[in-house]
Amino acid sequence: MDEFIPKYKLIGDEIEALIDQLAREEQALPSERKLAEHFDVSRTTIKRALKSLAKKGKVSEIDGKGYIIPNKNVRVETSMHTRGLYADIVSRKKQITSRVLAQKIIPAAKELSVPLEIPENDFVFYLLRLRSVDGKVYSLSESYIPLSRCNPDIVQENLTDKSLWGVLESFGITPHTTLQKVFAREASPEEKNYLQLKEPAVVMIVSNLACWQGKPIELSYVYSNAFATNLEYRFNGVEEEKG
Repeated sequence: MDEFIPKYKLIGDEIEALIDQLAREEQALPSERKLAEHFDVSRTTIKRALKSLAKKGKVSEIDGKGYIIPNKNVRVETSMHTRGLYADIVSRKKQITSRVLAQKIIPAAKELSVPLEIPENDFVFYLLRLRSVDGKVYSLSESYIPLSRCNPDIVQENLTDKSLWGVLESFGITPHTTLQKVFAREASPEEKNYLQLKEPAVVMIVSNLACWQGKPIELSYVYSNAFATNLEYRFNGVEEEKG
């Protein structure tokens, strides 16, 4: 007697073949509705098939946005003791270039003053840059630095193709990451434009809080295409001193 194979598993095999093709072409996975129409099955069957593929690592689920194809070709390596995105990418023999979109002093709203541990409306240095790796647009990055803890000359620095942390170190400030969060959401019109995103447009956001001498020195957000980014975290352990 032939073994019975559930319909969602059969459809899952077909979707997996489609995923391999889409990944090679750097195309996004169609919506559940479009997949149901393409394979002429119910959305319930598609949902079960996608959940099965998610367990195999073939797709990743984004809350409220369905599923995406993880891109294994783009990798960002980071750590709790990293020197920053610029240094990490350069260390892997890749060319990183930046375009400064905004560089100015702004008052800190409450959502900035709380994580930076400064009074509301204190001045912060704000930097917005569009970054490319090997000539391809990679990310949009925002940085907020309390002026009370930094050399005010940072406002005059040409940060087009410089490491922000490298500039801070030239001022005698050595940042280190203390808190990092990763999440995804629908891209804003500005993010779609700068990152050249196609629908469905979803951005992956890496939020990073760096400290120096026990106080926050930088709050940053890096926005990238969720369909073309694979994060790999490596946490560097600190060896205990032996007496």
